[in-house]
Amino acid sequence: MGKIWRIYKTDWKNIFSVPTVALLIGALMLLPSAYAWVNIKSMWDPYSNTSGIKVAVANEDAGAEIQGKNINVGNDTVKSLKKNHKLGWVFVTRSDAVKGVEKGKYYAYLIIPKDFSKKLTSILEINPQKPKIVFGVNEKINAVAPKITSSGASSITTQISQAFVKTVGDALF
Repeated sequence: MGKIWRIYKTDWKNIFSVPTVALLIGALMLLPSAYAWVNIKSMWDPYSNTSGIKVAVANEDAGAEIQGKNINVGNDTVKSLKKNHKLGWVFVTRSDAVKGVEKGKYYAYLIIPKDFSKKLTSILEINPQKPKIVFGVNEKINAVAPKITSSGASSITTQISQAFVKTVGDALF
């Protein structure tokens, strides 16, 4: 056993007597740690800086009238999105939004149709209609972006619901 330790110590002395080999061993020990640090740092919180994810928004809403008061939920939504910096909202026409997503200029699009406010106010009528926001996403650009944009779309839907309840409440009362 004594010979084994002597050979082992001799090998380490020989390794560290050559500066190039010592540098190489040091680099091999530090390189995986540095790589892991950079990789973990980049993926630690992908949702903290989402303002660079461009989402096209097209508002075609013509508005509606409820008990003599004009409302336009599409315009209200666009105003609130201009204040919202969670995603990179870009306000364009319908054709620009669809083409931009197809070509990879935008990660997703939201289109508020012409009859959106009218369908929202139909809740007070005999045959209410459900309004829909047209949503499309380019899943080929990035693996994480579709999840983030769909989360943004659901938050817009919640925001519209809250704005609608407030507007209808104000109009009725």
